[in-house]
Amino acid sequence: MKNIKKIFFVLFASLLLSSCAEEFIDTEPTRFKDAAQIITDIASAESAVNGLYDRFQQVYISGGYNAFMPGLYADELRHSGSFPSFAEFGANDVSLNNANNTSFWTDHYETINAANIIIDKLEEIEIDAESAARFDAQAKAVRAYLYYNLVKLYGGVPLSLDGNTSATQIDSNPLPRSSASEVYSQIMMDLEDALAGISGGSIYFFNENSVRVLKATVEMEMEMYSQAEETIEPVIGAYSLASSYDDLFTGTANGQEAILAIEFSDFDGSSYAFFYLQAGGRYEVAPRGTLLAAFEEGDLRTNQILNFGVEDAAPQIFKFKDPGSGSDDAYIYRYSHALLIYAELLARRDDPSASTFLNMVRERAGLEPKEINSSNVEEVIAQERFVEFYGENTDRLFTIKRLGLADDVISSKPNSVFIPERDNLWPIPQQEIERNSAISTADQNPGY
Repeated sequence: MKNIKKIFFVLFASLLLSSCAEEFIDTEPTRFKDAAQIITDIASAESAVNGLYDRFQQVYISGGYNAFMPGLYADELRHSGSFPSFAEFGANDVSLNNANNTSFWTDHYETINAANIIIDKLEEIEIDAESAARFDAQAKAVRAYLYYNLVKLYGGVPLSLDGNTSATQIDSNPLPRSSASEVYSQIMMDLEDALAGISGGSIYFFNENSVRVLKATVEMEMEMYSQAEETIEPVIGAYSLASSYDDLFTGTANGQEAILAIEFSDFDGSSYAFFYLQAGGRYEVAPRGTLLAAFEEGDLRTNQILNFGVEDAAPQIFKFKDPGSGSDDAYIYRYSHALLIYAELLARRDDPSASTFLNMVRERAGLEPKEINSSNVEEVIAQERFVEFYGENTDRLFTIKRLGLADDVISSKPNSVFIPERDNLWPIPQQEIERNSAISTADQNPGY
Protein backbone atom coordinates (compact mmCIF):
# COMPACT_ATOMS: atom_id res chain seq x y z
CA MET A 1 0.00 0.00 0.00
CA LYS A 2 1.25 3.44 -0.81
CA ASN A 3 0.57 4.79 2.63
CA ILE A 4 3.27 2.60 4.11
CA LYS A 5 5.98 4.04 1.88
CA LYS A 6 7.11 6.70 4.30
CA ILE A 7 8.29 4.30 6.94
CA PHE A 8 9.06 1.05 5.20
CA PHE A 9 12.59 1.20 6.62
CA VAL A 10 11.04 1.01 10.10
CA LEU A 11 9.21 -2.10 8.94
CA PHE A 12 12.47 -3.83 8.13
CA ALA A 13 13.94 -2.86 11.47
CA SER A 14 10.84 -4.29 13.15
CA LEU A 15 11.22 -7.55 11.30
CA LEU A 16 14.64 -7.93 12.84
CA LEU A 17 13.65 -7.07 16.38
CA SER A 18 13.61 -9.89 18.88
CA SER A 19 11.35 -10.40 21.86
CA CYS A 20 11.77 -12.27 25.11
CA ALA A 21 9.06 -14.80 24.30
CA GLU A 22 10.34 -18.23 25.20
CA GLU A 23 9.53 -19.91 21.90
CA PHE A 24 11.64 -17.67 19.70
CA ILE A 25 15.36 -16.99 19.63
CA ASP A 26 16.77 -13.65 20.78
CA THR A 27 18.95 -12.26 18.00
CA GLU A 28 20.87 -9.03 17.74
CA PRO A 29 19.05 -6.50 15.51
CA THR A 30 20.86 -5.86 12.23
CA ARG A 31 20.68 -2.40 10.70
CA PHE A 32 20.73 -1.49 7.01
CA LYS A 33 20.35 -5.08 5.91
CA ASP A 34 19.10 -5.53 2.36
CA ALA A 35 15.41 -6.42 2.44
CA ALA A 36 15.90 -9.45 0.21
CA GLN A 37 18.27 -10.90 2.81
CA ILE A 38 16.06 -10.38 5.87
CA ILE A 39 15.14 -14.06 6.16
CA THR A 40 17.81 -16.59 5.20
CA ASP A 41 17.66 -19.32 7.84
CA ILE A 42 15.77 -20.53 10.91
CA ALA A 43 17.31 -17.96 13.25
CA SER A 44 16.45 -15.00 11.03
CA ALA A 45 12.96 -16.40 10.40
CA GLU A 46 12.39 -16.60 14.16
CA SER A 47 13.68 -13.07 14.52
CA ALA A 48 11.29 -11.90 11.80
CA VAL A 49 8.33 -13.46 13.62
CA ASN A 50 9.46 -11.70 16.80
CA GLY A 51 9.51 -8.48 14.82
CA LEU A 52 6.01 -9.17 13.54
CA TYR A 53 4.72 -9.46 17.11
CA ASP A 54 6.64 -6.35 18.05
CA ARG A 55 4.56 -4.54 15.42
CA PHE A 56 1.45 -6.29 16.76
CA GLN A 57 2.05 -4.40 20.02
CA GLN A 58 1.28 -1.06 18.37
CA VAL A 59 -1.47 0.94 20.06
CA TYR A 60 -3.66 0.82 16.94
CA ILE A 61 -3.49 -2.98 16.74
CA SER A 62 -3.51 -4.45 20.25
CA GLY A 63 -2.98 -1.37 22.38
CA GLY A 64 -5.42 1.18 23.68
CA TYR A 65 -6.54 2.78 20.43
CA ASN A 66 -7.85 -0.59 19.28
CA ALA A 67 -10.39 -0.24 22.10
CA PHE A 68 -10.86 3.53 22.26
CA MET A 69 -11.92 4.15 18.66
CA PRO A 70 -14.44 1.27 18.27
CA GLY A 71 -15.65 1.81 21.86
CA LEU A 72 -16.34 5.49 21.22
CA TYR A 73 -18.04 4.66 17.94
CA ALA A 74 -20.32 2.18 19.72
CA ASP A 75 -22.16 2.82 22.99
CA GLU A 76 -19.32 1.57 25.19
CA LEU A 77 -17.16 4.64 25.79
CA ARG A 78 -17.70 8.39 25.90
CA HIS A 79 -15.19 11.09 25.11
CA SER A 80 -14.17 12.69 28.40
CA GLY A 81 -11.06 14.48 27.16
CA SER A 82 -10.02 17.05 24.60
CA PHE A 83 -8.84 15.23 21.46
CA PRO A 84 -11.00 16.39 18.50
CA SER A 85 -10.15 13.21 16.60
CA PHE A 86 -11.63 11.12 19.42
CA ALA A 87 -14.69 13.34 19.56
CA GLU A 88 -15.41 12.46 15.92
CA PHE A 89 -15.53 8.77 16.76
CA GLY A 90 -17.79 9.45 19.73
CA ALA A 91 -20.14 11.42 17.48
CA ASN A 92 -20.04 8.76 14.73
CA ASP A 93 -18.89 11.36 12.23
CA VAL A 94 -15.29 10.54 11.37
CA SER A 95 -13.64 12.98 8.93
CA LEU A 96 -11.67 11.77 5.92
CA ASN A 97 -8.48 13.23 7.39
CA ASN A 98 -8.99 11.99 10.96
CA ALA A 99 -5.46 11.28 12.20
CA ASN A 100 -6.46 8.30 14.35
CA ASN A 101 -8.36 6.69 11.50
CA THR A 102 -5.38 7.16 9.18
CA SER A 103 -2.98 5.69 11.72
CA PHE A 104 -5.26 2.70 12.34
CA TRP A 105 -5.33 1.93 8.61
CA THR A 106 -1.60 2.53 8.13
CA ASP A 107 -0.44 0.45 11.09
CA HIS A 108 -2.61 -2.47 10.03
CA TYR A 109 -1.27 -2.44 6.48
CA GLU A 110 2.33 -2.04 7.56
CA THR A 111 1.98 -5.07 9.79
CA ILE A 112 0.24 -7.01 7.02
CA ASN A 113 3.23 -6.20 4.82
CA ALA A 114 5.56 -7.53 7.50
CA ALA A 115 3.56 -10.78 7.55
CA ASN A 116 3.63 -10.91 3.74
CA ILE A 117 7.42 -10.61 3.67
CA ILE A 118 7.74 -13.56 6.05
CA ILE A 119 5.34 -15.68 4.00
CA ASP A 120 7.15 -14.82 0.75
CA LYS A 121 10.67 -15.43 2.06
CA LEU A 122 9.78 -18.79 3.59
CA GLU A 123 9.13 -20.05 0.08
CA GLU A 124 12.63 -19.06 -1.00
CA ILE A 125 14.87 -20.37 1.76
CA GLU A 126 15.84 -23.93 2.63
CA ILE A 127 14.74 -24.87 6.14
CA ASP A 128 12.97 -27.95 7.48
CA ALA A 129 9.29 -28.25 6.63
CA GLU A 130 8.11 -28.25 10.24
CA SER A 131 9.85 -24.95 11.05
CA ALA A 132 8.67 -23.36 7.80
CA ALA A 133 5.09 -24.39 8.54
CA ARG A 134 5.34 -22.99 12.08
CA PHE A 135 6.59 -19.58 10.94
CA ASP A 136 4.12 -19.45 8.04
CA ALA A 137 1.26 -20.25 10.44
CA GLN A 138 2.21 -17.37 12.72
CA ALA A 139 2.36 -14.90 9.84
CA LYS A 140 -0.93 -16.04 8.35
CA ALA A 141 -2.75 -15.99 11.70
CA VAL A 142 -1.60 -12.42 12.31
CA ARG A 143 -2.56 -11.42 8.75
CA ALA A 144 -6.00 -12.97 9.15
CA TYR A 145 -6.58 -11.11 12.42
CA LEU A 146 -5.58 -7.80 10.85
CA TYR A 147 -7.77 -8.27 7.80
CA TYR A 148 -10.68 -9.19 10.04
CA ASN A 149 -10.31 -5.86 11.85
CA LEU A 150 -10.13 -4.01 8.55
CA VAL A 151 -13.09 -5.66 6.85
CA LYS A 152 -15.28 -5.16 9.91
CA LEU A 153 -14.49 -1.45 10.11
CA TYR A 154 -14.13 -0.45 6.45
CA GLY A 155 -15.91 -3.15 4.45
CA GLY A 156 -14.02 -4.32 1.37
CA VAL A 157 -10.37 -3.22 1.49
CA PRO A 158 -7.30 -3.63 -0.73
CA LEU A 159 -6.10 -7.19 -0.42
CA SER A 160 -2.31 -7.06 -0.24
CA LEU A 161 -0.76 -10.53 -0.25
CA ASP A 162 2.77 -9.80 -1.47
CA GLY A 163 5.53 -8.36 0.66
CA ASN A 164 6.85 -5.00 -0.55
CA THR A 165 10.53 -4.63 0.28
CA SER A 166 11.17 -1.26 -1.35
CA ALA A 167 9.39 2.02 -1.97
CA THR A 168 9.56 1.31 -5.70
CA GLN A 169 7.55 -1.87 -5.25
CA ILE A 170 4.92 0.01 -3.28
CA ASP A 171 4.65 2.67 -6.00
CA SER A 172 4.46 0.07 -8.75
CA ASN A 173 1.73 -2.06 -7.20
CA PRO A 174 -1.33 0.01 -6.28
CA LEU A 175 -4.26 -2.15 -5.23
CA PRO A 176 -7.98 -1.51 -5.66
CA ARG A 177 -10.53 -2.35 -2.99
CA SER A 178 -11.55 -6.00 -2.93
CA SER A 179 -15.07 -6.95 -1.95
CA ALA A 180 -15.83 -7.86 1.64
CA SER A 181 -16.56 -11.43 0.56
CA GLU A 182 -13.15 -11.68 -1.11
CA VAL A 183 -11.47 -10.44 2.06
CA TYR A 184 -13.36 -12.98 4.16
CA SER A 185 -12.39 -15.75 1.75
CA GLN A 186 -8.72 -14.84 2.14
CA ILE A 187 -9.07 -14.71 5.92
CA MET A 188 -10.52 -18.21 5.92
CA MET A 189 -7.72 -19.54 3.70
CA ASP A 190 -5.12 -18.03 6.00
CA LEU A 191 -6.78 -19.51 9.06
CA GLU A 192 -6.99 -22.97 7.49
CA ASP A 193 -3.27 -22.80 6.73
CA ALA A 194 -2.50 -21.46 10.20
CA LEU A 195 -4.47 -24.22 11.89
CA ALA A 196 -2.65 -26.85 9.85
CA GLY A 197 0.82 -25.54 10.65
CA ILE A 198 0.55 -23.98 14.10
CA SER A 199 2.55 -25.39 16.99
CA GLY A 200 3.58 -24.23 20.44
CA GLY A 201 1.50 -23.20 23.40
CA SER A 202 2.58 -19.72 24.50
CA ILE A 203 -0.28 -17.35 25.28
CA TYR A 204 1.76 -14.51 23.77
CA PHE A 205 1.78 -15.95 20.25
CA PHE A 206 -1.02 -17.41 18.19
CA ASN A 207 -1.52 -21.04 19.16
CA GLU A 208 -3.98 -23.65 17.97
CA ASN A 209 -6.74 -22.57 20.34
CA SER A 210 -6.46 -18.85 19.61
CA VAL A 211 -6.55 -19.60 15.89
CA ARG A 212 -9.69 -21.64 16.56
CA VAL A 213 -11.34 -18.76 18.43
CA LEU A 214 -10.58 -16.36 15.58
CA LYS A 215 -11.73 -18.85 12.96
CA ALA A 216 -14.99 -19.55 14.80
CA THR A 217 -15.57 -15.80 15.13
CA VAL A 218 -15.13 -15.32 11.39
CA GLU A 219 -17.34 -18.31 10.62
CA MET A 220 -20.08 -16.81 12.79
CA GLU A 221 -19.65 -13.54 10.88
CA MET A 222 -20.30 -15.50 7.70
CA GLU A 223 -23.26 -17.31 9.34
CA MET A 224 -21.44 -20.64 9.07
CA TYR A 225 -22.75 -21.72 12.45
CA SER A 226 -22.29 -25.48 12.23
CA GLN A 227 -18.70 -25.02 11.05
CA ALA A 228 -18.04 -22.55 13.87
CA GLU A 229 -19.34 -25.03 16.42
CA GLU A 230 -17.00 -27.71 15.10
CA THR A 231 -14.10 -25.23 15.15
CA ILE A 232 -14.60 -24.06 18.74
CA GLU A 233 -15.45 -27.40 20.38
CA PRO A 234 -11.81 -28.50 20.99
CA VAL A 235 -11.21 -25.28 22.97
CA ILE A 236 -14.05 -25.99 25.41
CA GLY A 237 -12.65 -27.66 28.49
CA ALA A 238 -9.04 -26.85 27.59
CA TYR A 239 -9.01 -23.90 30.02
CA SER A 240 -10.81 -22.79 33.14
CA LEU A 241 -12.10 -19.40 34.17
CA ALA A 242 -10.10 -17.43 36.69
CA SER A 243 -11.81 -17.77 40.05
CA SER A 244 -12.32 -14.02 40.26
CA TYR A 245 -12.87 -11.48 37.49
CA ASP A 246 -10.48 -9.19 39.36
CA ASP A 247 -7.72 -11.80 39.00
CA LEU A 248 -7.71 -11.15 35.26
CA PHE A 249 -6.50 -7.58 35.62
CA THR A 250 -3.35 -7.54 37.70
CA GLY A 251 -1.03 -6.30 34.96
CA THR A 252 0.04 -9.76 33.78
CA ALA A 253 -2.20 -11.98 31.65
CA ASN A 254 -3.84 -14.74 33.69
CA GLY A 255 -2.34 -18.03 32.51
CA GLN A 256 -5.40 -19.98 33.61
CA GLU A 257 -7.80 -18.15 31.30
CA ALA A 258 -5.73 -16.40 28.64
CA ILE A 259 -5.93 -17.93 25.18
CA LEU A 260 -4.08 -15.09 23.43
CA ALA A 261 -2.62 -12.01 25.07
CA ILE A 262 -0.14 -9.32 24.11
CA GLU A 263 2.73 -8.75 26.48
CA PHE A 264 3.42 -5.10 27.20
CA SER A 265 6.30 -3.77 29.28
CA ASP A 266 7.84 -0.57 30.58
CA PHE A 267 9.44 -0.16 27.16
CA ASP A 268 6.42 -1.12 25.04
CA GLY A 269 3.37 0.50 26.60
CA SER A 270 -0.24 -0.01 25.59
CA SER A 271 -1.69 3.46 26.44
CA TYR A 272 -4.79 1.86 27.99
CA ALA A 273 -4.40 3.04 31.57
CA PHE A 274 -3.08 6.48 30.60
CA PHE A 275 -6.25 7.24 28.65
CA TYR A 276 -8.68 5.58 31.08
CA LEU A 277 -7.47 6.92 34.44
CA GLN A 278 -7.36 10.32 36.08
CA ALA A 279 -4.51 9.63 38.53
CA GLY A 280 -1.37 9.65 36.43
CA GLY A 281 -3.32 9.71 33.16
CA ARG A 282 -5.34 12.08 31.03
CA TYR A 283 -8.84 10.47 31.35
CA GLU A 284 -9.50 10.88 27.65
CA VAL A 285 -12.16 8.15 27.46
CA ALA A 286 -14.63 6.92 30.07
CA PRO A 287 -17.39 4.32 30.34
CA ARG A 288 -20.57 5.57 28.68
CA GLY A 289 -23.78 5.66 30.66
CA THR A 290 -25.23 2.86 28.54
CA LEU A 291 -22.40 0.60 29.67
CA LEU A 292 -22.85 1.54 33.32
CA ALA A 293 -26.58 0.88 33.04
CA ALA A 294 -26.04 -2.51 31.41
CA PHE A 295 -24.75 -4.18 34.58
CA GLU A 296 -27.19 -6.18 36.66
CA GLU A 297 -27.28 -5.49 40.36
CA GLY A 298 -24.53 -7.38 42.14
CA ASP A 299 -22.38 -7.91 39.03
CA LEU A 300 -18.83 -8.26 40.36
CA ARG A 301 -17.38 -7.09 37.07
CA THR A 302 -18.18 -3.54 38.13
CA ASN A 303 -15.21 -3.81 40.53
CA GLN A 304 -13.06 -2.88 37.55
CA ILE A 305 -14.81 0.48 37.17
CA LEU A 306 -13.59 3.05 39.66
CA ASN A 307 -16.39 5.10 41.26
CA PHE A 308 -19.08 2.85 39.82
CA GLY A 309 -22.39 4.08 41.24
CA VAL A 310 -20.73 6.88 43.21
CA GLU A 311 -22.68 10.10 42.79
CA ASP A 312 -20.77 13.05 41.31
CA ALA A 313 -17.61 10.96 40.87
CA ALA A 314 -15.92 10.19 37.56
CA PRO A 315 -16.28 6.53 36.58
CA GLN A 316 -13.02 5.10 35.19
CA ILE A 317 -12.19 1.76 33.65
CA PHE A 318 -9.62 0.16 35.95
CA LYS A 319 -8.73 -2.99 34.04
CA PHE A 320 -5.33 -1.46 33.26
CA LYS A 321 -3.38 -0.21 36.25
CA ASP A 322 -0.16 1.36 34.92
CA PRO A 323 -0.74 4.82 33.40
CA GLY A 324 2.94 5.67 33.63
CA SER A 325 4.49 3.18 31.22
CA GLY A 326 1.46 1.19 30.09
CA SER A 327 2.97 -2.17 31.02
CA ASP A 328 -0.35 -4.02 31.53
CA ASP A 329 -0.81 -7.05 29.28
CA ALA A 330 -3.83 -6.91 26.97
CA TYR A 331 -6.07 -9.87 26.16
CA ILE A 332 -7.05 -10.69 22.62
CA TYR A 333 -8.98 -13.83 23.61
CA ARG A 334 -9.89 -15.25 27.00
CA TYR A 335 -11.67 -18.49 27.84
CA SER A 336 -14.85 -16.51 28.37
CA HIS A 337 -14.71 -15.62 24.66
CA ALA A 338 -14.78 -19.31 23.80
CA LEU A 339 -17.56 -20.08 26.29
CA LEU A 340 -19.83 -17.30 25.00
CA ILE A 341 -19.18 -18.31 21.39
CA TYR A 342 -20.11 -21.89 22.22
CA ALA A 343 -23.18 -20.82 24.20
CA GLU A 344 -24.42 -18.74 21.28
CA LEU A 345 -23.89 -21.50 18.74
CA LEU A 346 -25.68 -24.09 20.87
CA ALA A 347 -28.52 -21.67 21.60
CA ARG A 348 -29.06 -21.01 17.91
CA ARG A 349 -30.11 -24.65 17.53
CA ASP A 350 -31.89 -24.79 20.91
CA ASP A 351 -29.45 -27.15 22.55
CA PRO A 352 -30.39 -27.01 26.26
CA SER A 353 -26.73 -27.16 27.31
CA ALA A 354 -26.19 -23.66 25.89
CA SER A 355 -27.24 -22.13 29.20
CA THR A 356 -24.58 -24.13 31.04
CA PHE A 357 -21.76 -22.37 29.20
CA LEU A 358 -23.37 -18.95 29.44
CA ASN A 359 -23.86 -19.37 33.17
CA MET A 360 -20.26 -20.35 33.78
CA VAL A 361 -19.41 -16.76 32.85
CA ARG A 362 -22.33 -15.31 34.81
CA GLU A 363 -21.58 -17.35 37.93
CA ARG A 364 -18.04 -15.99 38.03
CA ALA A 365 -19.60 -12.51 37.95
CA GLY A 366 -21.81 -13.35 40.95
CA LEU A 367 -25.05 -13.47 38.95
CA GLU A 368 -28.00 -15.84 38.90
CA PRO A 369 -28.33 -18.34 36.03
CA LYS A 370 -30.11 -17.30 32.86
CA GLU A 371 -31.64 -19.40 30.11
CA ILE A 372 -30.55 -18.85 26.53
CA ASN A 373 -32.17 -20.29 23.42
CA SER A 374 -32.97 -19.34 19.84
CA SER A 375 -35.67 -16.90 20.93
CA ASN A 376 -33.36 -14.64 22.95
CA VAL A 377 -29.84 -15.54 21.80
CA GLU A 378 -28.97 -12.21 20.18
CA GLU A 379 -30.21 -10.12 23.09
CA VAL A 380 -28.52 -12.27 25.73
CA ILE A 381 -25.20 -12.60 23.92
CA ALA A 382 -25.00 -8.88 23.12
CA GLN A 383 -25.64 -8.07 26.78
CA GLU A 384 -23.22 -10.62 28.23
CA ARG A 385 -20.38 -9.77 25.88
CA PHE A 386 -20.91 -6.07 26.62
CA VAL A 387 -20.36 -6.41 30.36
CA GLU A 388 -17.68 -9.12 30.11
CA PHE A 389 -15.28 -7.50 27.62
CA TYR A 390 -15.87 -3.79 28.14
CA GLY A 391 -12.91 -1.52 27.62
CA GLU A 392 -10.61 -4.25 26.33
CA ASN A 393 -10.86 -4.38 22.53
CA THR A 394 -13.20 -4.10 19.56
CA ASP A 395 -15.72 -6.59 20.92
CA ARG A 396 -18.77 -4.36 21.53
CA LEU A 397 -18.80 -2.70 18.10
CA PHE A 398 -18.03 -5.94 16.29
CA THR A 399 -20.73 -7.82 18.23
CA ILE A 400 -23.56 -5.36 17.64
CA LYS A 401 -22.66 -5.16 13.95
CA ARG A 402 -22.59 -8.95 13.59
CA LEU A 403 -25.92 -9.34 15.38
CA GLY A 404 -27.59 -6.58 13.35
CA LEU A 405 -28.06 -4.30 16.36
CA ALA A 406 -25.67 -1.49 15.43
CA ASP A 407 -28.21 0.74 13.70
CA ASP A 408 -30.47 0.85 16.74
CA VAL A 409 -27.59 1.27 19.17
CA ILE A 410 -25.81 4.05 17.29
CA SER A 411 -28.95 5.95 16.29
CA SER A 412 -29.92 6.02 19.99
CA LYS A 413 -26.72 7.72 21.11
CA PRO A 414 -27.26 11.35 22.12
CA ASN A 415 -25.43 14.00 20.07
CA SER A 416 -24.23 11.52 17.46
CA VAL A 417 -24.56 11.53 13.69
CA PHE A 418 -26.41 8.53 12.27
CA ILE A 419 -26.37 8.13 8.48
CA PRO A 420 -27.85 4.75 7.54
CA GLU A 421 -26.12 4.44 4.16
CA ARG A 422 -22.75 4.45 5.87
CA ASP A 423 -23.58 0.96 7.15
CA ASN A 424 -21.63 1.81 10.31
CA LEU A 425 -18.33 1.73 8.42
CA TRP A 426 -15.41 4.10 8.85
CA PRO A 427 -14.16 6.19 5.92
CA ILE A 428 -11.22 5.08 3.81
CA PRO A 429 -8.55 7.62 4.86
CA GLN A 430 -8.16 10.47 2.40
CA GLN A 431 -4.41 9.87 2.46
CA GLU A 432 -4.97 6.41 0.98
CA ILE A 433 -7.18 7.77 -1.79
CA GLU A 434 -4.59 10.40 -2.68
CA ARG A 435 -1.64 8.01 -2.66
CA ASN A 436 -3.17 4.88 -4.12
CA SER A 437 -3.89 5.35 -7.82
CA ALA A 438 -6.14 2.27 -7.82
CA ILE A 439 -8.61 3.93 -5.44
CA SER A 440 -10.58 7.08 -6.28
CA THR A 441 -13.09 9.23 -4.44
CA ALA A 442 -15.80 7.11 -6.06
CA ASP A 443 -14.48 4.14 -4.06
CA GLN A 444 -15.09 5.87 -0.74
CA ASN A 445 -17.62 4.30 1.61
CA PRO A 446 -21.16 5.70 1.15
CA GLY A 447 -22.14 8.73 3.19
CA TYR A 448 -18.67 10.28 3.40
